[in-house]
Amino acid sequence: MLKNEISYGSFIDELFPLIESNQYDESKWEALKARLHEYSIDDKLQSHFYALQSLKQKADFLKFSTSTFEILHQINLEVASLAPLTDILNLSAARLLDTSKAHYVLIGIIDNEKSCMRIDAVAGEEQSDLLYFEEPLDSRFQMELADNQEPFILSDIAIHPSFQSALLQRLAKKGVVSLICSPLIAHGERIGVIFLARSVLYHSKQPLLQMLNNFCYQTALAISNAKLYSNEVRISELHGELFEEALNKGGNEGILQRVANFIEEPILLLDEFGNSIYEATPRNSANSREYFDHIELYKCILQSVKNHHATFEISNNSQIYSVFTITLHNRTVAYLILSKKINSYDQLSIVAIGQAKNVLALQINQEKTNIEVENRLRQDYLYDLISGLETEENLTRRARFLNISFEKTYSILVLSPKENEEDYTQQLNRTLEKFSYLIDQELLPLSMIQGQKIILVTPDEHTRTVANFALSYTEEKQPTLHFRIGISNPVLQTREYLRGFNEAKKAAEFAHSFQSNAPIVHFKELGIIGLIFNTENPEYMREFMDRYLGKIIEYDVQNKSELLKTLEVFLDNESAIQLSAEKLHVHYNTLRYRLNRIEEILEIDLSHTQNRLNLQISIIIHRLIKQR
Repeated sequence: MLKNEISYGSFIDELFPLIESNQYDESKWEALKARLHEYSIDDKLQSHFYALQSLKQKADFLKFSTSTFEILHQINLEVASLAPLTDILNLSAARLLDTSKAHYVLIGIIDNEKSCMRIDAVAGEEQSDLLYFEEPLDSRFQMELADNQEPFILSDIAIHPSFQSALLQRLAKKGVVSLICSPLIAHGERIGVIFLARSVLYHSKQPLLQMLNNFCYQTALAISNAKLYSNEVRISELHGELFEEALNKGGNEGILQRVANFIEEPILLLDEFGNSIYEATPRNSANSREYFDHIELYKCILQSVKNHHATFEISNNSQIYSVFTITLHNRTVAYLILSKKINSYDQLSIVAIGQAKNVLALQINQEKTNIEVENRLRQDYLYDLISGLETEENLTRRARFLNISFEKTYSILVLSPKENEEDYTQQLNRTLEKFSYLIDQELLPLSMIQGQKIILVTPDEHTRTVANFALSYTEEKQPTLHFRIGISNPVLQTREYLRGFNEAKKAAEFAHSFQSNAPIVHFKELGIIGLIFNTENPEYMREFMDRYLGKIIEYDVQNKSELLKTLEVFLDNESAIQLSAEKLHVHYNTLRYRLNRIEEILEIDLSHTQNRLNLQISIIIHRLIKQR
């Protein structure tokens, strides 16, 4: 029997509402049980009470289980309908709030890229300031969450060691006293946490925690699947956008901008020679500065070029960059550069970059094809110009098609490597291709390779600029080929190009034969030598010079005299003895003596016109080759 402090009737009056309630209120059941223990000594009554409480617990657990299955069914329907991930998270939080006794339900998702957990769904409060709240993964509370693979209870967050956590502090301000924390684990990876927050103490039983664990497992799979669906949709949309940019002539700029916006990172595209094609900055970037020093980055790429693969990393000024090579026909044609380590990008970003590489490869291939077609037309045209076989009428018509004006005066340059049995065609092709990238078409309207020579056509006023650049580049990139450059006299009419080509070729060959210290030779500098120089037998000129001047040169060396200089001044002043003596600062008779001595040594008569002409030509040859 109950003691006087509590009657049987009042006990039943308190028991029936608990039995008839739709929810099992564990705190009220435990309070009534405590009173029963204190005031009743009737074992039978206590046994009946325990049985009723157990049945109510099981009914409530079954109801919770049924509700969770209904929630999971709804979530899977949302996933199957390709609903946005946000809708699925909000549905999960709202339904779990209805089923549990929580005052708030929060779903936090792990963002590995930002190394934080972000609250992506909140139920129990509209316009919650907890939504999108982020906490670093290296915080004490987050590290504790990471160590638990099963749901666990923080019965009183105020006395928990991690109470200084920014998230727990915010929850405490909202009156939250205790938490159930249940990890979301899909395919062995922790993707987030579900928090059930109450303003009273939690005393959940193990079966309920186990059911919550099952619910979270199924929810994690649903979230993971929703992410996959969402990612597939995003990638599919990006794929369409990239091809739209390519088809609608948005070009490399449009393609890169789309990808930069997608991965929210700046991107640099370099061509195979290190020239910056385009640098894209994501639209949400508040920083307008340049992220890349393309010159230095290209140097870093070249330093690792022998060891790198399709994707590799480089370092510049303590910054790590990811490099993705774009290839065509097993040849690298461009580099995509991003300003983070490769493993900093999630799988979705890597897929997006891979798609961009494929579309850019197609775009670059199209551009190269167009360039190659135009270059082929221009090379064929130049070949016909310098061969002299095409009619002037046809050459003029084709020039209009290629936008080449014969109202301008041009010069022809011939770049000739040192003669060798080796075939330099591959190096010459690469060099000419580089020129086409680095020299504006206005300065280099026509170019080609003939045999082992590079032929360039440039406006006459830019001849020296283009020649100096070409020499500087070849000396740096192909030093073993020892290029020499010959420059023609100006050409204007189509019929003059054959003559100009031969002049430039002669000048280049002369430079190879006689002028090691003057690698650029203009044909007009050769004077009469240009007419007699035989490229098939360059030693003929040296033999000619030695025939008329060899003895004088040898005599000067042996006797430390200046007979050759005397002869030069005499001939330069039209054989006028008085004027020549003044130029040499010697007496008239002294000059007469020297001239007599020259005639004796050379066994020649200086009064003979043909002899003087041969000597003048020999002196010109000597001047051209004396620095050799």
